[in-house]
Amino acid sequence: MGRKVISLLLGLLFVSFIPVQADARESIKDEIMYYVMVNRFQNGDESNDVKIDYNNPFSFYGGDIKGLENRIPYIKDMGFTTIIITPIFKNDERGYHGYNVIDHYQMDERFGTFPQLKEFIKQAHKEDMKVVMELPVTVSEKHPMLEDLSKEQWFTEQGERVELQVKQPDVQKYIEEVGEWWIEQTNLDGYYFAGVDDFPAAFVNRLSQQFHNKKAGFYLIGEGTKDSDIESLSWDLFVNQKQSNAQTQQLSKGGALPQLSYHSNEASGTFLDNPRTERFTRTVLDAKEHPVVRTKQALAYLYLSSSVPIVYYGTEIALDGGKGSDAHRLMNFQSNPEIIEYLTKLAGVRAELLSVRQGDVTQLSDDKGMGVYLHKSKGEKTLFVINNDSRVQVAQIEEKEIGEDQELRGLIEGGIIRSQGGQYHIQLDSDSSNIYRIAEDKGVNIWYISMMVFVYGGFLIFLIAASKKRKKDKLINAEKQ
Repeated sequence: MGRKVISLLLGLLFVSFIPVQADARESIKDEIMYYVMVNRFQNGDESNDVKIDYNNPFSFYGGDIKGLENRIPYIKDMGFTTIIITPIFKNDERGYHGYNVIDHYQMDERFGTFPQLKEFIKQAHKEDMKVVMELPVTVSEKHPMLEDLSKEQWFTEQGERVELQVKQPDVQKYIEEVGEWWIEQTNLDGYYFAGVDDFPAAFVNRLSQQFHNKKAGFYLIGEGTKDSDIESLSWDLFVNQKQSNAQTQQLSKGGALPQLSYHSNEASGTFLDNPRTERFTRTVLDAKEHPVVRTKQALAYLYLSSSVPIVYYGTEIALDGGKGSDAHRLMNFQSNPEIIEYLTKLAGVRAELLSVRQGDVTQLSDDKGMGVYLHKSKGEKTLFVINNDSRVQVAQIEEKEIGEDQELRGLIEGGIIRSQGGQYHIQLDSDSSNIYRIAEDKGVNIWYISMMVFVYGGFLIFLIAASKKRKKDKLINAEKQ
């Protein structure tokens, strides 16, 4: 009986302090995205392996849609809510990455089959995850359309690949038809377009309207280098490659942090690396820094600043690689879990905080690599603090910036900070980050202390009683003998 009482009390105590994570995602700002190169992730169906050569960086390595389906729990457990996959259209013999398209209406058998794709999307949906596919505007030089003289204005040659001219009305119609067909056939949740600087505004707006009419909650994501006219375009999420690359360079080493201008309050996405860049780990190594330390710091900034985080597969294990095919190395699932554990914690904190996902953000301080960012949404305020320096540092924030009679409750490293002399003194160890929930200062938590005394006191009494009972039983047994 005593054990049941103690277990109940402990259960009530811990339940009272478990943070509640909001699972209802209201907009694309609530997403955390995992970007996967299908052929370099997981081989789930060896029957579709063709001419695999792990010593050739331009060869197919066996990764496929079935492998992705098998790894849905792995991806979800890290806190990701959307999976972006590289193109899976039929490609030429060098198109392991999916960008050397030779037929937009066929799935390459080396990536899997249509039934496998549908099942993968179905299983992702069961886990409340979305699947977005990259739709490239490049084709192989072997694409049959290049032999059609009526389409000679459709293309511009770019090395071994050929680029579709999206300013051509017929090309726009072709992309619209391809996009609608794949939504109908597979129930995809979105498209990711890279290199969208030359996409006409009318074309983007039409794509958005057509795809959203086709499926509610559909995501249209564009990646480019120009965002001056982004408000006139109907992207659900815009990923500024130029700014993300600049951010990566700064986060790859200690010291100064990226400027707040990189984080507008519009729906913007940001990354550390992707299929078109070198690996973040390589950038870190070139700066002669430690990959695990820098990756954890960069992920904290990515998750807790303001933009939608887009994490390229392998970042969670500090996968290395230079530009081009070297950045497309095979995933290793047996690596050090340190980054994965930290990333998972960040995802939980981000999911809990509406102010981070959808609120307004203001930079309160940025001095010697110590940045302080205030997030505000209706009914919630949080303070993200990052020390990107090799020294222990203290940020001093005026009480007027936070409010009177408030306390800061740490969510990554814990701890409570209260105002002293009209200031909040926030100390962080070298190369570390924390985010604080701003709440009314209630002083000493008498209820919590009372509960702790009651529970542990009751547990101690139970142990003493149990010990006495054991001694009594031994005496009785001894007398019987």
